[in-house]
Amino acid sequence: MRVPFAPATLAVLVVASGPAVAASYIAAPVMPIATAWQGRGQAVVRVLDKLDAHIETMTLKAGETGTYKTLTVTVRSCMDRPDGLPRDSGAFLDIQDKRGDVQPFSGWTFAGEPSVGVFESPIYGVQLVTCQGDLVAPMAPPLPTPAPPPPDMVSSQSPGDPSAGANDGGLTDADTGAETDPDSAAGAAAARHPPANDQTPGDDTQPDPVYPSGAPPAGASQTPPADPPAGPRN
Repeated sequence: MRVPFAPATLAVLVVASGPAVAASYIAAPVMPIATAWQGRGQAVVRVLDKLDAHIETMTLKAGETGTYKTLTVTVRSCMDRPDGLPRDSGAFLDIQDKRGDVQPFSGWTFAGEPSVGVFESPIYGVQLVTCQGDLVAPMAPPLPTPAPPPPDMVSSQSPGDPSAGANDGGLTDADTGAETDPDSAAGAAAARHPPANDQTPGDDTQPDPVYPSGAPPAGASQTPPADPPAGPRN
């Protein structure tokens, strides 16, 4: 069975062995908007010296400058993705080589896409590793409010409402028309052992005896004997 659902609503059909119940709707998980970023206090930058294959890792705060040989790296801002979105970090870096024969770099570079914003140098390779530390401005926007299910998808009656007019699974005696609760001991006994000889439940009269030959044997009374008298009390 196909259950329709809205973009922000997940429909779950509850299947039970008892009476039929209505489908319950669970709101979809709330996620930040796809363009959300949040500020971090520190940037981790990795510098590769292509001449001797040495790797230098620098942890710099926003506004701080780090130096490695003739290279200077200044972090202007560092941000990452909030929880619920694919992990990524981006930093605005100012990179300069004191030798002067290399074009300085000033712009955004990303940990998840190192090919975006590359410092072109024959000697050094600079890459952002991650952003970390305390949350700083700019802060991530607030999460959107989950949308409620459409009114036409919500059941107008609660499960088990007697006004529905449907049999809730109880058994009905065909002779008396009375409904019997199947969960009670009396209802279960009545369902397993219906009255014999068209005897109505609650009738204390004894039914007529039934003989195999259709007639009572000689000396047998047409009516059952009366109950024996009560004996003396002990």
